[in-house]
Amino acid sequence: MVAPQTAEAAFSAPLFKQNASPWGTALMGGGDTMTKSGCTVSSVAMALRHKGITISGSAADPGTLNTWLKSNGGYSGNLLVWGAVPKLSSKITFDGRYTSGTSLSAATLRSYLDGGNKAIIANVRSGAHWVLLTNHNGGTVFNVNDPGYSTTTHNYSDFVGYGVYTIN
Repeated sequence: MVAPQTAEAAFSAPLFKQNASPWGTALMGGGDTMTKSGCTVSSVAMALRHKGITISGSAADPGTLNTWLKSNGGYSGNLLVWGAVPKLSSKITFDGRYTSGTSLSAATLRSYLDGGNKAIIANVRSGAHWVLLTNHNGGTVFNVNDPGYSTTTHNYSDFVGYGVYTIN
């Protein structure tokens, strides 16, 4: 048995809850509140804050990101338009949206986290929720910042897809 290891460079982003004040009651592009449907936006906001990206001169958080997305083609209904986020900064590149949990191997996810510049937003709960990957145990357990639940880890087998950004 291999002893658990921690990542060389943890993605130590702040934890933003989608239902927190002042943004929890804010409406998204399709009319849902952030509390109801803001997990993806909250996860992306955590990554942006961690990397020092500002939005209209303010530190990134779910509220500032939601406001910006509504004004910059960032929504299709209540769904995030993944490719809109790089318009915020030349430091952001959208690497892709992966719709299968096995489309990125556990080893690839670990290497992305160890590199420190990949924001991995993982789709969990059978596709109903999004979280930000922050670290790993050297195997198939990943630490997460979960904007809607108290979950702090997910197994690789829990992932059903990903959105990945490079943020330099």
